[in-house]
Amino acid sequence: MVRPAGPGLLGVLVLLAACGDSGVTASPDGGSDAGPALAGRTFVSTGDAGIPGGGPLRLSFTDDGRLQATAGCNSLNGPVQLSGGQLVGTDLAMTEMGCEPDVMESDAWLADLVAAEPAWELTEDDTVVLTAGDLVVTLVDRDVLEPPAELTGQEWDVDTLIDGETASTVPAGVDAYLELDTSTLSGVSGCNEVSGTVAVSGDTITFTELGGTDMLCEEAAMGVEELVLSVLAGEVRYSIDGDRLTLENDTGQGLQAVAGG
Repeated sequence: MVRPAGPGLLGVLVLLAACGDSGVTASPDGGSDAGPALAGRTFVSTGDAGIPGGGPLRLSFTDDGRLQATAGCNSLNGPVQLSGGQLVGTDLAMTEMGCEPDVMESDAWLADLVAAEPAWELTEDDTVVLTAGDLVVTLVDRDVLEPPAELTGQEWDVDTLIDGETASTVPAGVDAYLELDTSTLSGVSGCNEVSGTVAVSGDTITFTELGGTDMLCEEAAMGVEELVLSVLAGEVRYSIDGDRLTLENDTGQGLQAVAGG
């Protein structure tokens, strides 16, 4: 579930929701717009930024003006404004997932960084530099470090379910994965095996002729299956960020999966 992650982060979210001004992003040096150059891209931190658990920090800027950020554990998601050379998050929320204690501390580090409304700069070599007081974080374009995984020919292990503004992790012990080739789908939807046909065009996948086994499972597994099958009904948008696949339909339901091999 999306959560405010305790009193400290709740204060951060209230602060972020109250800040920010709309407008077209201007480059920090006052020149032509630089914000659109970030849209649809993911940047990954390099070097030692002091992130608990070692990081790295990942910032993804969506085409519709949202920020998806993680420093090693949970993801911070919501609208972002980049005007005036500052990164300002608004109405941000964080997913709820358990991690190792040292990695878990990266959530508070990330919340503090975004709450500071850091200055940002996009350099000529497509490096993003964030500055918040004495903290300077350098991030490079993910595609330079990690070329996107191929859509077909591997197993995509589903780990996150999206239902509108709510994101939740797949419960422990529930198996959900997808395998796609150029024309077919196979896998497990949380409880039952699933199969069907696929047609890929641009950034969309159309799923048809879904079928599978018909077993009953525990409530958690059946809940995962219900949402997964809802996502796979008809045409969905897809994107691949490094080793992560995101599927989303027009109703706001979606899932995320990691390349498993």
